[in-house]
Amino acid sequence: MKRNQIDSAYTWDLSSMFASQEAFNTCYQECESLVNALTKQKGHIADTKESFCDFFDQQEELSRKLNNLISYARMYTDVDPDEETAQQNLSKAYVLYQKTVVALNFVDLEVMKEKESIEKYLAEDACKAYRYPMQEIFRRMPHQLDEEKEAMMAQMQDILRVPESTYESFRLEFEPVMVDGKPVFLNGGNYHQFLLNPDEKVRKEAFEHYFQEYKRYQNVFLNLLSGHIKGKAFEARLRDFPSTLEASLFEDGVEKALFDLVVRMGNETYRPYAHEYFKLRKEILGLQQQHVYDIALPLVKSVDITYTVDDCFAILKKALAPLGEDYIAMLDVAREERWIDFMPHEKKRSGAYSAGTYDSKPFILTNFTGEYDSLSTLAHEFGHSMHSYYSHKHNRAMLAEYRIFVAEVASTVNELLLNDYLLKHSDNNDHKAYLLSNLLNQMIGTMYRQTMYATFEYQLYEAIEKGEALSSKDVCDLYEQLNKDYFGDSVIVDDLQRYGCYHVPHFYYNFYVYKYTLGMSVAISFAKKILNGEVDAYREFLTKGGSEAPLDELMHAGVDPRQTQVYEDAFGYFKEILDQFRSCVTHETSQKR
Repeated sequence: MKRNQIDSAYTWDLSSMFASQEAFNTCYQECESLVNALTKQKGHIADTKESFCDFFDQQEELSRKLNNLISYARMYTDVDPDEETAQQNLSKAYVLYQKTVVALNFVDLEVMKEKESIEKYLAEDACKAYRYPMQEIFRRMPHQLDEEKEAMMAQMQDILRVPESTYESFRLEFEPVMVDGKPVFLNGGNYHQFLLNPDEKVRKEAFEHYFQEYKRYQNVFLNLLSGHIKGKAFEARLRDFPSTLEASLFEDGVEKALFDLVVRMGNETYRPYAHEYFKLRKEILGLQQQHVYDIALPLVKSVDITYTVDDCFAILKKALAPLGEDYIAMLDVAREERWIDFMPHEKKRSGAYSAGTYDSKPFILTNFTGEYDSLSTLAHEFGHSMHSYYSHKHNRAMLAEYRIFVAEVASTVNELLLNDYLLKHSDNNDHKAYLLSNLLNQMIGTMYRQTMYATFEYQLYEAIEKGEALSSKDVCDLYEQLNKDYFGDSVIVDDLQRYGCYHVPHFYYNFYVYKYTLGMSVAISFAKKILNGEVDAYREFLTKGGSEAPLDELMHAGVDPRQTQVYEDAFGYFKEILDQFRSCVTHETSQKR
């Protein structure tokens, strides 16, 4: 299907951002003017309270306009990549962004230098909006470089991103997989579909053909991965951090103890539950041997339930009702104002996301097929968008953007509420088993797999920071052993799985993966409170945006991720779902007998 064949009601309306190319060009020129105006104020930011406020008001305006340019161009190309003007817009916007970063590199250093004067301004109510942003700049003082080095680091960011950008652009070519006697094309986009095939030969061949290519180019990937790590380690040392991990944690304002707690909970304390899950999979599937290419096999045959877009919205209105009438009313607003680009079509980007800016609608891209995943994805992305909507509504732009540290909470809460609703309102045992199975798969991938990834990442960084010379064998040996510990005795870790360490894009995101486990654990805590009628604190959390440190936002909402109780509850919930699922499938088996 081509985009122009889709009813416009099922496409997003980006014209609310820029009605024409002329409007885009005008905004671009306004950004250039603002950059020039801000640059001329170098050395005079804190001369007076008025000059201080004026400077950061202008910087805020620049940030808003620049975000509009980038977001609009990126969203446009995601649905219409062949549109040359959109591609040019995106390229121009990114170039302007990089120029802006370099041109305004002096700002933080000047704020630190004028700390005494600025703190006097901040004591006045007229300047209270600037307090948290300035506190964050002051917090970075021990790790700030001099002006020359900061300028150099700003210019080096493109160079430091080379390993990541090369990884993203590197396209492997895989041997096709024989299915029903015919060769079928294999790539990263459809690999998972082969693992769902009931024919073991198909699954095994797809696995081997896929990871054989990572083995073939293992030294290329090793160089990219180690180059990325060395770049991050270099910057951490330059900024006087004890390690790259602590430099990453510093950005979120958390201590290493939190990282250690999250990883310990998934990798040690509650790992037996994961091993129990993999053992149950083997039993249900009746496998004499369970290989890594078997773990995606569905435990329950897909139930014959499909949803229209209307069905999804009707269900979500009921499932998300505990969050309040004003919350679910926004579902109708989202459709009426065309926030959502629903349908898959030729050349449209795969997957789903929530996007937009302070000035735009909180848009959603998805690829709707009518299956359960489409409903679940819509709930997830709507959670992101409502988090953005309330954050933007309650804060000025400089305080509106929430951190990645808390980004997955609202989306996961929505998924959990959806699952709870569907389970409570289903009298079909197959349907319940299907829902429970999907939830288990999600939690295994989020709470357990990610902590294993975090351990691999940490140990790899630690070795490189110590100056150890690592071969691909060393890296793959480490990954293979961690996989064996993760899967336990019920899964055979095949030899080619060791090259899976080069397959995970998150290893280029610098200690991001543990946040998935943290986010899911926190979301479970919130969902339990919401279902018990305790909604106000969570709704307040949705309005915080970037007005507080992310850890403070969670704590003020009643969930402290530094406490073991959060993870005891979360992993305990996993065990509850596992037991419910076991009971469900056992009941079904006994019924058939």
